[in-house]
Amino acid sequence: MGCDQRNKQSRSGLLMVVGGLFLSVGCMAGQAKAADGWPRDKPIMIVVPFGAGSGSEVNARFYAKALKETLNANAVVLSKPGAAGMIGAGFVAKAAPDGYTVLMGSGTANAANYAIYKDSISYKPEQLSPVAMLYVSPVVLFTTKDREGKSVKQFLTGSTGNVNCGSGNTVTEVACEMIKLRSNADTVTVQYKGTAQSLLDLVAGRLSVSFADMAAAMPFLSNGSVRAVAISGNEHLPTLEGVKTFAEQGIPDFDFRSWNGLFVPAGTPPEAIKKLNKAAQVMLASPEWEQQRKQNSGLKVDPSLEYARQFVANEIALWNRYAEETGIKK
Repeated sequence: MGCDQRNKQSRSGLLMVVGGLFLSVGCMAGQAKAADGWPRDKPIMIVVPFGAGSGSEVNARFYAKALKETLNANAVVLSKPGAAGMIGAGFVAKAAPDGYTVLMGSGTANAANYAIYKDSISYKPEQLSPVAMLYVSPVVLFTTKDREGKSVKQFLTGSTGNVNCGSGNTVTEVACEMIKLRSNADTVTVQYKGTAQSLLDLVAGRLSVSFADMAAAMPFLSNGSVRAVAISGNEHLPTLEGVKTFAEQGIPDFDFRSWNGLFVPAGTPPEAIKKLNKAAQVMLASPEWEQQRKQNSGLKVDPSLEYARQFVANEIALWNRYAEETGIKK
């Protein structure tokens, strides 16, 4: 083989190696560009599994604003209510895992329902990946201002006849049954389609007590038509000065919380999840959200992805135990 031929082959091999190197670098650059380019022109859909005007929908609109400010992404808030939040949550669980469908999850849709509707629920925890916690607030037991009794036990055991306990969702339904077990009181759970309806019947005198989250109860507290009897969990609320927790009143292990967190379909790219979480952090740090949180007695939450995963796992385990204890299965 002549020198010229050997030189041509060497140059050809070199070009192939260099060409392959450029191709490899080009592919990696293209992948990085594709990840960095999310979200593109397609709007992000935030699915709320409850009706218009709910606390979940209000929080979803705060998050939509944060997506615009953080990622310059347009977001659409879509309410898909029904079946205790299972219609909306199931819709997101089956959506494409591309980062463009986000669930405004809740304690009902993403914890209680797994235990209560274990045999009939259409989606499973592993189908929805947590992104960030946004709002957490303890559930509170309310009665009317003219009813006697300062403590839970005084009120429940001192009442004549049945104590009707109002419930507006899966979480508060189990809370009503749990208070019956823990206090040995003769209570009857009365279920409603929403918390506002149960509070209205409480004010009208058709209920003895009602469990509610603070966001739903604030209008009734403001006009003095209801008063708080006890707070679930271990933390006091500045808006309910002097009101003790259930544990402080002799009823331990009573930890029911109203919460909202973000979820995406399992398999959503990590880069998209990271950016969605970043928008949540921006939302939680904003003065507007801080005012909203305090107004609705929300607790400070850790916005990290790790905290969201652990929080949800703990809630699911807690609800499995509560379902077993109360025997509520649907």
